[in-house]
Amino acid sequence: MKKSNLLLIIMILCFGIIKLSYSDTKRVEKIENKQLKNNIVYFKNESAPFTGEFRGPGINEEYKSGIKDGFFKGVISDEGKTFIYEGRYVEGIKHGQWIVKYPNGSNRAILRYNYDKPHGQWAYFYETNKIESYENFEDGILSGKVVSYDSKGNVKTQVTYKSGLLDGEAVFFHSPSILDTITVFSYGKLNGSIEMFSTDNIPLVEGTYKNNKREGMWKLFFKTGDIKTTVPYKNGLKDGKVTIFDKGGGIVLLSLFKNGDEIDSKGNIIEKNKPFKDAIVERFKKFNRNLKFEKYDKLLSEL
Repeated sequence: MKKSNLLLIIMILCFGIIKLSYSDTKRVEKIENKQLKNNIVYFKNESAPFTGEFRGPGINEEYKSGIKDGFFKGVISDEGKTFIYEGRYVEGIKHGQWIVKYPNGSNRAILRYNYDKPHGQWAYFYETNKIESYENFEDGILSGKVVSYDSKGNVKTQVTYKSGLLDGEAVFFHSPSILDTITVFSYGKLNGSIEMFSTDNIPLVEGTYKNNKREGMWKLFFKTGDIKTTVPYKNGLKDGKVTIFDKGGGIVLLSLFKNGDEIDSKGNIIEKNKPFKDAIVERFKKFNRNLKFEKYDKLLSEL
């Protein structure tokens, strides 16, 4: 064998040995020896911040100079149920794809971060692997469609966000093909027509909003679909003739209102306006608060 070839082989072997030795230098310790002081992680009774990996049953945590840096795996609890999480930190910041799993190993959620901010699509799943819902983000802000499904794959809710605010048509279903509510938002406020239906697909409410305030003629219906009440609104207050009907269409009661106050035919106030809390507006405020991303982002931020 030529000396040049022999020298090349020796160099390759030496490089492999050096590389193997380097990879074996990664420090791995038991999780019970982890200590946290002033948000810096140490090995128990050591003064230098820890670099390496802590392991335990179902737990992997990588640190560099006491800061989360690398692969993390562990357990979180949500509403009394236990889930497994996996993801990566870069210098203490969540980055890239994070996965939350059911105990059986199927995905509960696939979440994406761009340096600690929700980014792209966050998707959630039933234990059967069917999709439950998804949300879309740009640089930590809701932007795009948010859709939820029942366990059979039928759409339950479909809304759109722009710059973190509800914007555009919002559709809610009682069950497949049976509408609950269809309405329109602009910059986070109800701004347009709204229709609400019973579980039998009978109209219950028809009206219009302007900046979260009722405007124009509203109609309320009996469960039979017959008209029950007509109410004119101006700037969120009753203003005009309110008519109540019986199920046969006959007029039961007529009332006059001005700026929310009930008045007589001469304009004298019969009853002053009482503060009105719109249950429909409140419903959509709760919808915003119940989005899944806030819960899962909080759970992962508390690790």
